[in-house]
Amino acid sequence: MRRFLAAVLVGAVATASVAAQTAPAPVTPAAPAIDAHALGISLSRISRRLAAESAARSEGTSPLKLEFHVDVYGNAPQLRFFTGQDLVYGAVPGSAPTHRDMMMHVTPQAFRSPRVDFLSLLTGAAMYGAKKAQDWNYDRQYEAYRKLVEAGQNVPAPKPRQ
Repeated sequence: MRRFLAAVLVGAVATASVAAQTAPAPVTPAAPAIDAHALGISLSRISRRLAAESAARSEGTSPLKLEFHVDVYGNAPQLRFFTGQDLVYGAVPGSAPTHRDMMMHVTPQAFRSPRVDFLSLLTGAAMYGAKKAQDWNYDRQYEAYRKLVEAGQNVPAPKPRQ
């Protein structure tokens, strides 16, 4: 029985290979002719370059000597991976919230309002008042000095302002 099945299998494979060899090739539609000169391609230069490189590589290690190298030069299209998304000034859609987002979420509005630094306000007012007092004291000492000099007395001048 096994011999019979093996014979049938061999016969089927043989007829299939013979049928495949004698079958007509499927008709493919003819490709439109491409004008190489309109594309800016010089077929003569390509063939000269291939001939020169194949002659240069004839002493290569390949036993079939089927090595061809073609250098293609041109401008590649610009790749735009993320279009329609603001990655510079906005968050990435679907990403995790930032620390600021979480703080805005859990902190009530009353505690998010800006604080007034009363210590800096008091310090600034105190420094302004001290400066005004020094200026007033200097003006008073200068007026007294001027009156004494006009009266003819020899007195030292007050220290200049700082």
